[in-house]
Amino acid sequence: MLRNIIVIVTLVLVAILPFVTREHRAQVPSGVKIIRNLSYLPEDAKKDPLRELDLFLPRLKYGKSMPVIVWIHGGGWIEGDKNDSPALELARQGFATASINYRLAPEATFPAQIRDCKRAIAWIRKHGPEYGIDPDRIGVWGLSSGGHLAALLATTSGTKLFEEDLPASEKGSTAISACCDWSGPTDLINFREQCPPDAVYSTFQPADLVDRLLGGPVQENEALAREASPITYASENCPPILIMHAAEDPIVPFIQSQEFANKLKGLGAPVKMIKVNSDDHVIFNSGTFETVTDFFAEELKSKSPAANQSQH
Repeated sequence: MLRNIIVIVTLVLVAILPFVTREHRAQVPSGVKIIRNLSYLPEDAKKDPLRELDLFLPRLKYGKSMPVIVWIHGGGWIEGDKNDSPALELARQGFATASINYRLAPEATFPAQIRDCKRAIAWIRKHGPEYGIDPDRIGVWGLSSGGHLAALLATTSGTKLFEEDLPASEKGSTAISACCDWSGPTDLINFREQCPPDAVYSTFQPADLVDRLLGGPVQENEALAREASPITYASENCPPILIMHAAEDPIVPFIQSQEFANKLKGLGAPVKMIKVNSDDHVIFNSGTFETVTDFFAEELKSKSPAANQSQH
Protein backbone atom coordinates (compact mmCIF):
# COMPACT_ATOMS: atom_id res chain seq x y z
CA MET A 1 0.00 0.00 0.00
CA LEU A 2 2.81 2.40 0.92
CA ARG A 3 4.51 1.65 -2.39
CA ASN A 4 1.35 2.51 -4.32
CA ILE A 5 1.00 5.80 -2.44
CA ILE A 6 4.60 6.66 -3.27
CA VAL A 7 3.97 5.95 -6.95
CA ILE A 8 0.89 8.17 -7.02
CA VAL A 9 2.71 11.01 -5.23
CA THR A 10 5.58 10.70 -7.70
CA LEU A 11 3.20 11.06 -10.63
CA VAL A 12 1.68 14.18 -9.08
CA LEU A 13 5.01 15.80 -8.26
CA VAL A 14 6.32 15.32 -11.78
CA ALA A 15 4.28 18.34 -12.86
CA ILE A 16 6.55 20.64 -10.84
CA LEU A 17 9.87 19.18 -11.89
CA PRO A 18 12.04 21.64 -13.85
CA PHE A 19 12.06 19.37 -16.88
CA VAL A 20 8.29 18.68 -17.07
CA THR A 21 6.32 21.88 -16.59
CA ARG A 22 2.82 23.10 -17.30
CA GLU A 23 4.08 25.07 -20.28
CA HIS A 24 1.18 27.53 -20.39
CA ARG A 25 2.00 28.60 -16.81
CA ALA A 26 5.75 28.72 -17.20
CA GLN A 27 7.59 31.97 -17.79
CA VAL A 28 8.72 32.00 -21.40
CA PRO A 29 12.39 32.97 -21.79
CA SER A 30 13.26 35.60 -24.34
CA GLY A 31 15.18 33.08 -26.39
CA VAL A 32 12.15 30.89 -27.13
CA LYS A 33 9.26 31.48 -29.54
CA ILE A 34 6.09 29.51 -28.74
CA ILE A 35 3.23 28.94 -31.20
CA ARG A 36 0.31 27.19 -29.57
CA ASN A 37 -2.69 25.12 -30.60
CA LEU A 38 -1.77 24.42 -34.21
CA SER A 39 -4.19 21.88 -35.68
CA TYR A 40 -2.52 19.02 -37.50
CA LEU A 41 -5.81 17.99 -39.13
CA PRO A 42 -6.61 18.95 -42.74
CA GLU A 43 -7.55 22.61 -43.14
CA ASP A 44 -11.17 21.75 -43.97
CA ALA A 45 -11.61 19.53 -40.88
CA LYS A 46 -13.38 20.62 -37.71
CA LYS A 47 -10.84 21.66 -35.08
CA ASP A 48 -10.27 19.25 -32.21
CA PRO A 49 -8.14 20.25 -29.17
CA LEU A 50 -7.03 16.63 -28.87
CA ARG A 51 -5.44 16.88 -32.29
CA GLU A 52 -3.33 19.98 -31.89
CA LEU A 53 0.34 20.69 -31.20
CA ASP A 54 2.49 23.45 -29.76
CA LEU A 55 5.79 24.53 -31.32
CA PHE A 56 8.74 25.74 -29.23
CA LEU A 57 11.38 27.41 -31.39
CA PRO A 58 14.78 28.75 -30.29
CA ARG A 59 14.70 32.39 -31.45
CA LEU A 60 18.38 32.47 -32.33
CA LYS A 61 17.76 29.70 -34.86
CA TYR A 62 14.25 30.64 -35.91
CA GLY A 63 14.15 30.92 -39.70
CA LYS A 64 16.99 28.44 -40.18
CA SER A 65 16.63 24.77 -41.01
CA MET A 66 16.42 23.12 -37.58
CA PRO A 67 15.81 19.51 -36.62
CA VAL A 68 12.81 19.00 -34.34
CA ILE A 69 11.98 16.76 -31.38
CA VAL A 70 8.34 15.68 -31.08
CA TRP A 71 7.22 15.10 -27.48
CA ILE A 72 4.43 12.55 -26.86
CA HIS A 73 2.91 12.75 -23.37
CA GLY A 74 2.09 9.83 -21.10
CA GLY A 75 -0.98 9.19 -18.99
CA GLY A 76 -1.93 5.56 -19.60
CA TRP A 77 -3.59 6.49 -22.91
CA ILE A 78 -6.52 7.89 -20.86
CA GLU A 79 -5.25 11.29 -19.67
CA GLY A 80 -2.50 13.90 -19.98
CA ASP A 81 -1.97 16.60 -22.59
CA LYS A 82 0.65 18.56 -24.49
CA ASN A 83 1.09 21.09 -21.66
CA ASP A 84 2.90 18.48 -19.54
CA SER A 85 6.17 18.33 -21.38
CA PRO A 86 9.90 19.13 -21.35
CA ALA A 87 9.46 21.22 -24.54
CA LEU A 88 10.38 24.54 -22.93
CA GLU A 89 13.57 23.13 -21.45
CA LEU A 90 14.43 21.48 -24.77
CA ALA A 91 13.97 24.83 -26.52
CA ARG A 92 16.23 26.47 -23.93
CA GLN A 93 18.81 23.88 -24.89
CA GLY A 94 18.49 24.90 -28.55
CA PHE A 95 16.14 22.17 -29.81
CA ALA A 96 13.05 23.02 -31.85
CA THR A 97 10.27 21.01 -30.20
CA ALA A 98 6.67 20.06 -30.96
CA SER A 99 4.47 18.87 -28.09
CA ILE A 100 1.42 17.04 -29.39
CA ASN A 101 -2.01 15.95 -28.20
CA TYR A 102 -3.75 12.79 -29.37
CA ARG A 103 -7.15 11.20 -28.81
CA LEU A 104 -7.58 9.35 -25.53
CA ALA A 105 -9.13 6.05 -24.49
CA PRO A 106 -11.69 4.77 -23.83
CA GLU A 107 -13.57 7.27 -26.01
CA ALA A 108 -11.06 6.60 -28.79
CA THR A 109 -9.57 3.10 -28.97
CA PHE A 110 -6.48 1.90 -30.79
CA PRO A 111 -5.34 2.66 -33.48
CA ALA A 112 -6.70 6.23 -33.06
CA GLN A 113 -3.69 7.26 -30.95
CA ILE A 114 -0.97 6.17 -33.36
CA ARG A 115 -2.94 7.52 -36.32
CA ASP A 116 -2.97 10.91 -34.62
CA CYS A 117 0.77 10.72 -33.98
CA LYS A 118 1.36 9.78 -37.61
CA ARG A 119 -0.82 12.65 -38.77
CA ALA A 120 1.14 15.05 -36.56
CA ILE A 121 4.43 13.84 -38.06
CA ALA A 122 3.01 14.26 -41.58
CA TRP A 123 1.88 17.80 -40.69
CA ILE A 124 5.34 18.70 -39.37
CA ARG A 125 6.98 17.28 -42.47
CA LYS A 126 4.67 19.34 -44.70
CA HIS A 127 4.49 22.58 -42.72
CA GLY A 128 7.74 22.48 -40.76
CA PRO A 129 9.71 24.55 -43.30
CA GLU A 130 7.28 27.44 -42.68
CA TYR A 131 8.68 27.55 -39.13
CA GLY A 132 12.32 26.90 -39.98
CA ILE A 133 12.10 23.15 -39.28
CA ASP A 134 13.96 20.62 -41.39
CA PRO A 135 11.34 18.05 -42.49
CA ASP A 136 13.98 15.35 -42.88
CA ARG A 137 15.29 15.51 -39.31
CA ILE A 138 12.41 14.61 -37.02
CA GLY A 139 12.99 12.88 -33.69
CA VAL A 140 10.34 11.62 -31.26
CA TRP A 141 10.43 11.21 -27.49
CA GLY A 142 7.70 9.78 -25.31
CA LEU A 143 7.13 8.73 -21.71
CA SER A 144 5.12 5.67 -20.64
CA SER A 145 2.12 5.44 -23.00
CA GLY A 146 3.86 8.20 -24.96
CA GLY A 147 6.94 5.96 -25.09
CA HIS A 148 4.75 3.20 -26.50
CA LEU A 149 3.55 5.53 -29.27
CA ALA A 150 7.07 6.81 -29.94
CA ALA A 151 8.28 3.21 -30.29
CA LEU A 152 5.42 2.47 -32.70
CA LEU A 153 6.44 5.48 -34.80
CA ALA A 154 10.00 4.18 -34.88
CA THR A 155 9.16 0.58 -35.75
CA THR A 156 6.73 1.62 -38.50
CA SER A 157 8.82 4.59 -39.67
CA GLY A 158 8.22 5.52 -43.30
CA THR A 159 5.62 2.80 -43.91
CA LYS A 160 1.97 3.33 -44.76
CA LEU A 161 0.86 1.34 -41.73
CA PHE A 162 -1.62 3.32 -39.61
CA GLU A 163 -1.86 6.01 -42.32
CA GLU A 164 -5.32 5.14 -43.62
CA ASP A 165 -6.70 8.60 -42.89
CA LEU A 166 -3.83 10.53 -44.50
CA PRO A 167 -4.27 12.09 -47.95
CA ALA A 168 -2.71 10.03 -50.72
CA SER A 169 -0.01 12.67 -51.23
CA GLU A 170 1.09 12.34 -47.58
CA LYS A 171 1.13 8.56 -47.22
CA GLY A 172 4.61 7.33 -46.38
CA SER A 173 5.58 10.77 -45.08
CA THR A 174 5.71 9.74 -41.41
CA ALA A 175 9.33 8.61 -41.30
CA ILE A 176 11.36 9.73 -38.30
CA SER A 177 15.12 9.96 -37.84
CA ALA A 178 15.50 9.03 -34.17
CA CYS A 179 13.39 7.83 -31.24
CA CYS A 180 13.67 7.95 -27.45
CA ASP A 181 11.34 5.59 -25.59
CA TRP A 182 11.04 6.14 -21.84
CA SER A 183 9.32 3.35 -19.92
CA GLY A 184 6.94 2.48 -22.73
CA PRO A 185 4.90 -0.74 -22.96
CA THR A 186 6.08 -2.64 -26.03
CA ASP A 187 4.42 -6.07 -25.82
CA LEU A 188 0.73 -5.75 -24.95
CA ILE A 189 0.08 -9.50 -25.33
CA ASN A 190 2.28 -10.32 -22.32
CA PHE A 191 1.86 -7.08 -20.39
CA ARG A 192 -0.64 -8.32 -17.78
CA GLU A 193 1.29 -11.43 -16.80
CA GLN A 194 4.51 -9.41 -16.49
CA CYS A 195 2.95 -6.74 -14.24
CA PRO A 196 3.30 -7.09 -10.45
CA PRO A 197 -0.11 -7.95 -8.93
CA ASP A 198 0.00 -4.80 -6.75
CA ALA A 199 0.89 -2.42 -9.60
CA VAL A 200 -1.35 0.65 -9.80
CA TYR A 201 -1.69 3.77 -11.94
CA SER A 202 -4.10 6.32 -10.47
CA THR A 203 -7.07 4.07 -9.59
CA PHE A 204 -6.31 1.48 -12.30
CA GLN A 205 -4.12 -1.55 -12.59
CA PRO A 206 -1.76 -0.85 -15.54
CA ALA A 207 -2.99 -3.93 -17.41
CA ASP A 208 -6.54 -2.60 -17.22
CA LEU A 209 -5.36 0.50 -19.10
CA VAL A 210 -4.23 -1.75 -21.94
CA ASP A 211 -7.74 -3.21 -22.06
CA ARG A 212 -9.21 0.31 -22.21
CA LEU A 213 -6.84 1.20 -25.06
CA LEU A 214 -7.96 -1.86 -27.04
CA GLY A 215 -11.65 -1.51 -26.20
CA GLY A 216 -11.79 -4.86 -24.39
CA PRO A 217 -9.67 -7.53 -22.65
CA VAL A 218 -6.45 -8.54 -24.36
CA GLN A 219 -7.46 -12.21 -24.37
CA GLU A 220 -10.49 -11.26 -26.48
CA ASN A 221 -8.50 -8.90 -28.72
CA GLU A 222 -5.20 -10.68 -29.23
CA ALA A 223 -4.86 -9.68 -32.89
CA LEU A 224 -5.37 -6.01 -32.03
CA ALA A 225 -3.01 -6.26 -29.04
CA ARG A 226 -0.32 -7.67 -31.31
CA GLU A 227 -1.01 -4.92 -33.85
CA ALA A 228 -0.61 -2.32 -31.08
CA SER A 229 2.73 -3.73 -29.86
CA PRO A 230 5.96 -2.08 -31.10
CA ILE A 231 7.85 -5.37 -30.67
CA THR A 232 5.71 -6.81 -33.48
CA TYR A 233 7.33 -4.50 -36.04
CA ALA A 234 10.95 -4.56 -34.85
CA SER A 235 13.34 -4.75 -37.81
CA GLU A 236 16.81 -3.78 -38.92
CA ASN A 237 15.28 -0.81 -40.78
CA CYS A 238 14.30 1.08 -37.62
CA PRO A 239 15.93 4.48 -37.04
CA PRO A 240 18.26 4.86 -34.02
CA ILE A 241 16.32 4.14 -30.82
CA LEU A 242 17.30 5.03 -27.25
CA ILE A 243 15.36 3.05 -24.63
CA MET A 244 15.50 4.11 -20.96
CA HIS A 245 13.64 2.34 -18.18
CA ALA A 246 13.86 2.10 -14.39
CA ALA A 247 15.04 -1.29 -13.20
CA GLU A 248 12.28 -1.46 -10.58
CA ASP A 249 9.53 0.39 -12.46
CA PRO A 250 6.32 -0.24 -10.47
CA ILE A 251 3.93 0.42 -13.37
CA VAL A 252 5.47 -0.76 -16.65
CA PRO A 253 7.65 -3.85 -16.13
CA PHE A 254 11.31 -3.32 -17.04
CA ILE A 255 11.24 -6.61 -18.97
CA GLN A 256 9.02 -4.93 -21.57
CA SER A 257 11.87 -2.65 -22.62
CA GLN A 258 14.57 -5.29 -22.17
CA GLU A 259 12.89 -7.80 -24.47
CA PHE A 260 12.13 -5.07 -27.02
CA ALA A 261 15.79 -3.98 -27.01
CA ASN A 262 16.99 -7.58 -27.27
CA LYS A 263 14.82 -8.21 -30.31
CA LEU A 264 16.01 -5.00 -32.00
CA LYS A 265 19.65 -5.85 -31.29
CA GLY A 266 19.19 -9.38 -32.59
CA LEU A 267 17.87 -7.98 -35.86
CA GLY A 268 20.76 -5.54 -36.22
CA ALA A 269 18.75 -2.39 -35.50
CA PRO A 270 20.59 0.67 -34.08
CA VAL A 271 19.34 0.55 -30.47
CA LYS A 272 20.80 1.53 -27.10
CA MET A 273 19.23 0.27 -23.87
CA ILE A 274 19.88 2.07 -20.57
CA LYS A 275 18.72 0.60 -17.25
CA VAL A 276 18.06 3.41 -14.78
CA ASN A 277 18.76 2.45 -11.18
CA SER A 278 15.46 3.59 -9.75
CA ASP A 279 12.07 2.33 -8.59
CA ASP A 280 10.22 5.30 -10.14
CA HIS A 281 8.13 5.04 -13.28
CA VAL A 282 8.90 8.67 -14.12
CA ILE A 283 12.67 8.93 -14.55
CA PHE A 284 13.14 12.65 -15.14
CA ASN A 285 16.27 14.13 -13.57
CA SER A 286 19.17 16.22 -14.80
CA GLY A 287 21.23 13.15 -15.72
CA THR A 288 18.56 11.31 -17.70
CA PHE A 289 17.55 14.54 -19.43
CA GLU A 290 21.15 15.17 -20.48
CA THR A 291 21.40 11.63 -21.84
CA VAL A 292 18.40 12.29 -24.07
CA THR A 293 19.64 15.66 -25.34
CA ASP A 294 23.06 14.13 -26.07
CA PHE A 295 21.34 11.36 -28.05
CA PHE A 296 19.32 13.78 -30.17
CA ALA A 297 22.32 16.07 -30.62
CA GLU A 298 24.19 13.11 -32.09
CA GLU A 299 21.35 11.74 -34.20
CA LEU A 300 19.72 15.00 -35.36
CA LYS A 301 21.71 18.18 -34.82
CA SER A 302 25.07 16.91 -35.98
CA LYS A 303 23.86 15.43 -39.25
CA SER A 304 22.98 17.20 -42.47
CA PRO A 305 19.60 16.41 -44.07
CA ALA A 306 21.37 14.65 -46.94
CA ALA A 307 23.35 12.43 -44.56
CA ASN A 308 20.26 11.67 -42.55
CA GLN A 309 18.28 10.59 -45.61
CA SER A 310 21.08 8.35 -46.87
CA GLN A 311 21.41 6.64 -43.47
CA HIS A 312 17.71 5.90 -43.04
